[in-house]
Amino acid sequence: MNGISCQPLLDRLTFALVKTGVISDLSKRKTELEKIKFCLGVEVTYSDVKINVQEEIQNLLDALYDKCEDHSKSEALAMKAKNQGSKAYLKKKDKEALNCFSESICLAPAESSVLPLALANRSAVLYQMRRYKEALQDMEWAEGACYPAALRHKLLVRRCRCYLSMGDIKKAREVLEACNNHIHLVPLEAKDKYETEVADLKQKIENHVPTSSTITSQENLQQPSLYGGENETVKYITNAFEMKENDKYGRHIVAVEDVMKGSEVFVEKPYAAILLPEHHKTHCHTCFSRLLTSFPCSGCRDAIFCNEECRRASRPWHQYECGILHILSSVGIAHLALRILLITGWKLHCYIREEVVEGKVAGFGEKGVYNGPDLIDRYRAVFHLLPHFNSCLLEDQLQYCLAAILLATAISDKTNFIKENMDENGEKTDLDVPHLASAVMRHIAQLVSNAHAITQLMPSDSGGHSRVEQIKQIRVASAIYPTASMMNHSCKPNIINSFYKDVLVIRTTEDIKPGDQVSNCYGPHYCRQTREERQEALKQQYFFTCKCEPCTQPKYMKSEASWSGFYCENCGGASSWMGNEDPGGCNTENNEGVLLCLQCHRVQRPSAHLVYTCSRVNSLHESGEEAIRKGNLPDAVSLLRNAIQIGSKVYLPENQYFLRVRDTLARALADSGDYENCTLELQECLQFMEQRYGPESIELAHEFLKYSEVLELAAAVNDKLQDELRMVKKRINDIFTLNYGPQWKIYLSTSAVK
Repeated sequence: MNGISCQPLLDRLTFALVKTGVISDLSKRKTELEKIKFCLGVEVTYSDVKINVQEEIQNLLDALYDKCEDHSKSEALAMKAKNQGSKAYLKKKDKEALNCFSESICLAPAESSVLPLALANRSAVLYQMRRYKEALQDMEWAEGACYPAALRHKLLVRRCRCYLSMGDIKKAREVLEACNNHIHLVPLEAKDKYETEVADLKQKIENHVPTSSTITSQENLQQPSLYGGENETVKYITNAFEMKENDKYGRHIVAVEDVMKGSEVFVEKPYAAILLPEHHKTHCHTCFSRLLTSFPCSGCRDAIFCNEECRRASRPWHQYECGILHILSSVGIAHLALRILLITGWKLHCYIREEVVEGKVAGFGEKGVYNGPDLIDRYRAVFHLLPHFNSCLLEDQLQYCLAAILLATAISDKTNFIKENMDENGEKTDLDVPHLASAVMRHIAQLVSNAHAITQLMPSDSGGHSRVEQIKQIRVASAIYPTASMMNHSCKPNIINSFYKDVLVIRTTEDIKPGDQVSNCYGPHYCRQTREERQEALKQQYFFTCKCEPCTQPKYMKSEASWSGFYCENCGGASSWMGNEDPGGCNTENNEGVLLCLQCHRVQRPSAHLVYTCSRVNSLHESGEEAIRKGNLPDAVSLLRNAIQIGSKVYLPENQYFLRVRDTLARALADSGDYENCTLELQECLQFMEQRYGPESIELAHEFLKYSEVLELAAAVNDKLQDELRMVKKRINDIFTLNYGPQWKIYLSTSAVK
């Protein structure tokens, strides 16, 4: 955004209105519209500076509008990127060439002569990379973009070669026939080479010799499907579940029959979703697939898609966002709130807003169906999600108001949304900036408690420092799934979320009996956070006190204590640190905290010996990490072994800091080529990961992936490890498939999944 962003202004305005006391007047306004109109009229003086909220927002937007040209198409920049790609291609720098041609394709205007050339050039790179399916797609797009007839012979030869390489001899013969029919149209200077290439292709087809092996872009995976069929009254959930409502739990989901562990029980497309800005150049803006090749928006350079189908699907919202996406996407979840309204349209919003709900469960339509297939039924389900607006902190309410005003003003200034939503008489009805902003604000408040993070599994970027590949879950988008939002929270859920592109797929992680409530985890999980941390997070964002089993049963709190545990200096039992800072990795001399022994119940300050030992271990650990960064692996191994030897006298084996030290040693051993000793360290980590997270947890699967990478290297020189390697790979597959289904393999290319 060239140094200009929206959030700093929203923060500055919020700070000024809090400091001047104006925010207290906001609480006196009861409705969303009243709050919006109040903010639009605010004018205060803070630190001798006059601040008019509406003028400040308009001034920022005007500055951002001046930057819109930086997000529009450019023939000159497209040509420059294409030429850079051609140079990289000639030097056989395939990845660089691919990126340059993709940039050119995004920059080129729809009618540009550069666009078909860049697409054709990208197909050549893809062919060289053995990505034949993608190469064929680019050639089709190039021809659809008016690729020069004088050059078409190049695409015909490349297309035939792709089919040969894919082993599709029937298609190769069809293209070869087209090649023969095209000979008389080939320019004279290219005819000799062309005839030689066609003759070569004919010979290879007759001999059925593929030119190279095929690399597929994705595996053919089974589409997710609901266990037992779809519920007739609550769409996108299994027929084995139903929605209930009572005063204690509100609307919630309950099982009506036995459901086995691993069953797909929710399969839901989002009502609306937004791709996070950091993924705008790498993922489809409609389905969020990670792209090797992209199909551009015809109007701006910011949005890319898988294909024409995804581009068409984006029209309900992108027709308004095109050219100003960089502004709208800078305000986080508020952008998703606006997109809900762009998809819905103002008239439908007003209809649902005025609809009488009395006598039926909120969100159900006239036919008694929740979140049905029609737009009106789907939006009704979204509109009746609880906003909890008045439970939010006043500072948060103010931020929502300001963000909504900014977005509504941008839509009013730069799009035809208001004009297109006039009534038959040309009247705007109640559609203006305040009314649009108030509707956006309601959806913001709903999304704070109901939005889902769409995630993908990807190999993490280790910066080339480690031979052991690690896997992490990356958030790529935010979305609203109104049926899934009906699940209540538990810190120990009985389901897990995964995603097939933008589709939310929910699987059971344990057997569920009739009458059991189906519970999701809203973020705070009993294996990852302490009870105190979970309770604070849930109260702050969701406004309730959790009373699930891990939040009320002492055995879970005892398990949490070991995460920061030490050997008690009095009895040798497990002693838990009670303080703001974990003494595992810091000096505790000036830290206020105590150790509570779970065996002898003694409470005491850490002794000088413990403080010194923790400090020494921390110092050795940091020095070991620095030695790894510098490539001094023998010193790193020595330092880290020393840290573990010293630390084992005071830390419990499951202490999370101490496990990190052991994991760092494993990394140093792997990088130095000592794979067998590395596996021994990782086995120690695996034992306690399983103890903490469970034998079928995704955290354990990630640790097994890392272990399998090292084990495979060790097994290359020690055949005795082959049986264990096969067992580990099977367990990895079983755990990931249970949690995410077979499509988890799409996102990973590690040897552990082959």
